[in-house]
This record gives sequence, C-alpha cells and structure tokens, in this order.
Amino acid sequence: MKNMAGVEITLDTWVTSDQHWGHENIGWMQPRPSDHFVLMRRLWVERVQEDDVLLHLGDLVVFPERCAVPKESWIDGLPGRKILLRGNHDKQPDRWYEEQGFEMLRDPFLWVAPDERIVLFSHEPDRPHEVRSMVGGWDVNVHGHIHANPYYPDTPSLDYRNVSVEMTDYAPVRL
Repeated sequence: MKNMAGVEITLDTWVTSDQHWGHENIGWMQPRPSDHFVLMRRLWVERVQEDDVLLHLGDLVVFPERCAVPKESWIDGLPGRKILLRGNHDKQPDRWYEEQGFEMLRDPFLWVAPDERIVLFSHEPDRPHEVRSMVGGWDVNVHGHIHANPYYPDTPSLDYRNVSVEMTDYAPVRL
C-alpha cells in the first residue's frame, strides 16, 4: 500500500529515528556510546541497500554545520530511498534535506499492514485521548522522539513501537 507521498511501505521497509547528527551533547542526554555517530553511520551503510526504502521518523540532524567529518558529512551518501518525516529538531528548509537525498513528508500518516492493523507513523508518540492527538484510530504507533525514556504512564494499553536509535542498537530496523 502506498502512503500519501507515493512510497510503497512493506514489512521490509527500514525505519529509524533520532540520530541527532551534529548534536554534540546528545551523548550526555541519552545513554549513547562515545562513538555513536560513527556507529550509526556504519550500521546504516551495512544494512540498507541502495534500492531499499528507509522511513526516517525525525530528528535526523540537529546542527548541520557540525555534521562534517573528514571529506563528508554524517548523512552524505547514506544508501536507500530515504523518506523523512520531520521531527521537532529538523529545522532546515525542505530543500536542504532534499539536497542530502531525502524525500520529505510533512505529517504523520496511516498505513494498513498485511494483517489489517492500522499503523500510525509519527515522530512523537500519539496520545489519542488528548486534544493534541495527531490522528487517532490506529492499532500500532511506530515513532521516535522519546529516545530511551519511558512511555507516558497514562498509556499502558496502547501498542507503541519506539524506533529511536537508543532502542534499536543504533541501526535502522525492518518493520
């Protein structure tokens, strides 16, 4: 099934979130290894093939001017058809991300999985009972944003799948 951007989402689609490349203090805010930027890039390159679809659920780069490593940036040449759903730290204009090889999505979206469950892809976990709910009416919410932090205490019965890098051993994972 294709989403609103015309991207074919399947169970083989890669998902990831919250690399925060260029954010030098993220390792103090979250329990990350000292070489986390190198580790995330290496694992992405090892796993994702050029013709694979990768859905990035936000907070790709925080400070683009600090992303340089010798002769390239952290995100330069990452393989895959890369689709980015903006996170709260993705502040660059669409054109900047497009120049880095990413296609842009503006809003969370729903997908019907092969088992007929409705999956919401979002940056932040959705809380359907709140006024600020993004969509509601989903069975599973695949998201990032909360890193290794616990879920909201008032949502124990909801099916959330956190794909922040701290929860996926710093690598993209398949749906």
